[in-house]
Amino acid sequence: MDALRFPAPTRRTAMLGGSAAVLATITGCTSVGQAQAPPPGPTVSVLTAAIDNEAALIALYEAVLGAHRNLADRLKPLHDHHTQHLAVLRRHYVPGTKTGTATPSPQATATAPGTESHALAALRSAERKAASARADDARRVDPALAQLLACIGACEAGHAQSLTGGL
Repeated sequence: MDALRFPAPTRRTAMLGGSAAVLATITGCTSVGQAQAPPPGPTVSVLTAAIDNEAALIALYEAVLGAHRNLADRLKPLHDHHTQHLAVLRRHYVPGTKTGTATPSPQATATAPGTESHALAALRSAERKAASARADDARRVDPALAQLLACIGACEAGHAQSLTGGL
């Protein structure tokens, strides 16, 4: 009896499958009820730094939105992405596992630049730095957290690009 043969998956199929897995991880749609506790070590310090960075980005967006209300339609969706990133990262943080780093700060503060163009430039710069930091972080942690950090970094790179137009 001949063995069943299945066609090799296409690049599109592989990408869609990988994207679905990443989306499930980011949104918390997993069959496991609780996030696994990260082992003490570099993973925890990377995670707390990412949490602090997301809190700082949120604070910067809130400062800019407060100072430049006419940018709200453009910036509110980006702010909301960071709020979701922060929530996901915090789900992965288990109190008591820190290794010489401070507990993730609950609230960061920022001041908005005076003009809209300077505010957008500050956001763009912060997004680029965050994207770069997440790429560096992804190389220092276990594969599961690396995947999450890479996805967040990709989103931040996209934000930086979207903030480039319309100045």
